[in-house]
Amino acid sequence: MVGIDPSGRRLALVALQGGFGSPAPIVPPACFELHSERESGRTDEAEELLRDFVARNGLAGSTARLCIPADRAYTACVDFPALRARDLGPALAMELDRLFPFPASKLRFGWRRLAGGTGGRNARFLVVATPVDFLDQWTAIASRVGLTLAGAVPSGWAVSAAHQEIGGGKVRGPVAVVRGIGGAVECTLMSDGTPFFSASRCCPPGGEPAEGLTLAEEGLQDFTSSFQSDGLLLAAPSGWFPAAPSVISGESVRLEERFESNAKQATAQGEDGAQVWEALGAFGAAIGEKGVDLLAPDRPGPWLRIAAAFATVLTVVALVLAVAWPATLYCKAKAELARLDARVGALKPAVDRVADSMESLSEVDEKIAILKNASPGAGQPLEILRDLTGRLPQGTWLTGLRLEGAKVEMDGFSPSASEIFPFLAQDGRFRKVEFASPITRQPDNLERFQIRAEFAGGTSSGDGGRR
Repeated sequence: MVGIDPSGRRLALVALQGGFGSPAPIVPPACFELHSERESGRTDEAEELLRDFVARNGLAGSTARLCIPADRAYTACVDFPALRARDLGPALAMELDRLFPFPASKLRFGWRRLAGGTGGRNARFLVVATPVDFLDQWTAIASRVGLTLAGAVPSGWAVSAAHQEIGGGKVRGPVAVVRGIGGAVECTLMSDGTPFFSASRCCPPGGEPAEGLTLAEEGLQDFTSSFQSDGLLLAAPSGWFPAAPSVISGESVRLEERFESNAKQATAQGEDGAQVWEALGAFGAAIGEKGVDLLAPDRPGPWLRIAAAFATVLTVVALVLAVAWPATLYCKAKAELARLDARVGALKPAVDRVADSMESLSEVDEKIAILKNASPGAGQPLEILRDLTGRLPQGTWLTGLRLEGAKVEMDGFSPSASEIFPFLAQDGRFRKVEFASPITRQPDNLERFQIRAEFAGGTSSGDGGRR
């Protein structure tokens, strides 16, 4: 994570590597004086210095967080109904024109709820805003030098985060951090880890301590503590205040003497104490994920983020269970199919033997059917011939007899061929009796005939004496 602080007439840069424990500097912080008199020129100069810092230290592709200078971050306290989070943002947006001397459409803002309030149903909120053009400008600069701007933290919140990280946690009661930022002095006031005042002011060289105390006096005018404190804790570069001022705006003052040495160790600085203070905002921006982020003002607070992370974990668990349940059913079904396949394999020899037996039985059935069909047919021609000879009139001769199943076709001569019909059909043994061709009379006065019929079986009643 690269921290960028363009406050005052200088550019401060830090590069930190996260992990378990405190973030560690990759390279020592770098501070550069900006010499251009015009703001646009200083911005171009800062971009070139940032590009060189990223290329020299191999930081291309890293994410970055911007420390918004105090003169670009506007702060106001407002008492407002305690609305739901999704309704509070739009409601506060309607108040921006009243809180700040800029159109709401040109501002990006964020807020934090403060302890206390005016009583009743109202709550006290700290609203912080910055021009949208300023954020867009630095987002484009970061992109051009090979970084991705992941956050924009107001200077007060950046200094507060750095103070907590270096000092070892939140301090109850008011704390003032006064530092030089290149031709100007900046004062940040915080209470219980929450900044409630941050401002900067140009001053001549050597006038920083006095101007810093003046800013602290102005910021403490509206500060009211709801708990007992040990007075104002003042953190400033060594040598600025040989002796702590006695009282500032009704608060007794004590110096935080070990802060500078702790800051040198945390930021991997040498003996140059001034550079430590100038890089404090960049360091705080790089680690200030829990502060107000004006690049993503709707980002939830830490507890909401924890709740969202917990909800995400539950969602992932639910998805895993949703995937695991059909997977379990699939595994069970697959195991059952494998068991059934094993049983089928074990029964296959017996099934093959049964199939062979069934094939043998089928062959036997075919042979039995052949025998059944053949057995009555063996004596049927004789039976038909016997019935015919018993029914033919006297003097009738057969010259041909053809049998095809139950069909009978006969040729012959008879003194009267028409007398053959009644004898064949008299008891139903023969059906469909008909002449197959016309009757012709022969020279010997006999009639030649050809008759077709179907043999139906039954009881014979023919006259055996007729031939």
